Order: sequence, then C-alpha cells, then structure tokens
Amino acid sequence: MIVGEDQLWGKRALEFVDAVERLDAPALISRFESLIASCGFTAYIMAGLPSRNAKLPELTLANGWPRDWFDLYVSENFSAVDPVPRHGATTVHPFVWSEAPYDRDRDPAAHRVMTRAAEFGLVEGYCIPLHYDDGSAAISMAGKDPDLSPAARGAMQLVSIYAHSRLRALGRPKPTRRNRLTARECEILQWAAQGKTAWEISMILCITERTVKFHLIEAARKLDAANRTAAVAKALTLGLIRL
Repeated sequence: MIVGEDQLWGKRALEFVDAVERLDAPALISRFESLIASCGFTAYIMAGLPSRNAKLPELTLANGWPRDWFDLYVSENFSAVDPVPRHGATTVHPFVWSEAPYDRDRDPAAHRVMTRAAEFGLVEGYCIPLHYDDGSAAISMAGKDPDLSPAARGAMQLVSIYAHSRLRALGRPKPTRRNRLTARECEILQWAAQGKTAWEISMILCITERTVKFHLIEAARKLDAANRTAAVAKALTLGLIRL
C-alpha cells in the first residue's frame, strides 16, 4: 500500500466521522454502505451477539446481508455454530474472517457456515467486535475480494465504530420531559392562565394567597421560568395545562 492510498483511506474515514452526528439513520446507513463498498465489501451486518435469550433478528441494528442469506442463516440457526461471532465474543480486536479459528474436520458445522456464506458472495470478511456494558455486538462485512490492507482495515474499523455508536444512540427512546409539577401547581397555573390573580385563585381553591404564591414560585422554578407568565407559557407548551 503506497502512502497516497494510506492518506486517502484516512481522509475518507475522518470525513465520515465528521459527518456522523449530523446524519439521521437512513443517511448514515447509506453513507456507510457507500464507503465499505469502495473497499470491496458488498454485504454487512451490525448486530448484538446472539444468545439463548435473544436471537439474531431482534438483535440486528442494521442489516446489509443478502436477504436469502439472512433468512437461511436464521432458519438454520447458523449463529450457534458460526466461528466469526464466536471468536468475536472472545476478543476486542478486529479480525479477518479467515482468522476466526475452527477445525474443519472436528467442527464441520462451522465449516458449513463459511462454505454456504461463500455461495452468496461472502468469501472473505472483516469483523469488528464491540463490547458494551449492556452486552456485546459486532459489525461484520464481507465480499468476494475486499481490500484488507492495514489502511483499509483501519478505516473500516473507525467508521464502523462511529456508525454503530450513532445508530445505537438514534435507536434509543428520546427522554420524555417528566411532569414534575404537583397536581396543585398545575391547578394553580391553569387558573393563572385564565387571568386570575393570586388572591382570586386563593378564593376559588379556598387556600391562602400566600400558598398560591408559593406554588406559583415553585412551578416557575421547576419549569426554569423567570416569572409567573413564563411559567404559564411553558406549562401550556408542554401540555401540562390547557386554555
């Protein structure tokens, strides 16, 4: 590999990393697929490592495998005997598929997986294991004759890690704003939204004016509002009260 090609892969990887946080999931996947294709990889999968309690389809974050191969892989339960994810569970280092150890004579099931994969054009691949606090995963990509030079492998490792991390983040439920206001605070803001003064609200609710003002101050604090008017506006925007 000449220096110019090293620099080219480095530039491509850094451009991808720089764009990641600005992309939504479809755009991210499209850009990832385009980049690995330029390296000769025609298929990929990003998924958690299957276990007894979780199967591949429910663990798959992004699936770029040929549909027929994915269906066969799942129906034949190849994940139980595939040497690639098996090795990925034991190492933190990226590796070429052919480096995943197995004995073809003593482990014919593993050899069958690799043989069948080749029938779908997945002759050689590259796997990047990922180990999080909540479980292990891997990005595995393959093709007939991909570029497996050190520079290309380094670039694929970098873009895969960033792509997987971003997709995980996009897949998490967005935190919902918790209604920290008490029922009484919402009730008082509701009356305030209708133009009632603190004294009028105290008469309506049969509480002291001082108590009303206390609840208004607390509501404004919880909503990070500067004053009563701002608190009412925020409560309306958040759907905590209605006009």
